[in-house]
Amino acid sequence: MLAEIAMFIQLLGMAVLAAILPTIVVMCAIYLIYTYKLQIWWFIKGIMRGVCWLIICLVDGKTKANGIKVKKVVNDNN
Repeated sequence: MLAEIAMFIQLLGMAVLAAILPTIVVMCAIYLIYTYKLQIWWFIKGIMRGVCWLIICLVDGKTKANGIKVKKVVNDNN
């Protein structure tokens, strides 16, 4: 009887952890995305520019890819 109660308590604890831990992880991810959104957006834009440069380099050559300039936007706080 004691073993069954101990197993029940253990299963109950595992179920609570299974419900609470993903919630905590999602909340932390939302907080980090909100806090560092400009840095994340800057990183994503850099990755996109690199991929575009690679595609242009493969299609038209390195000199054509290096000749393309990035247009600066005046209000780049988005």
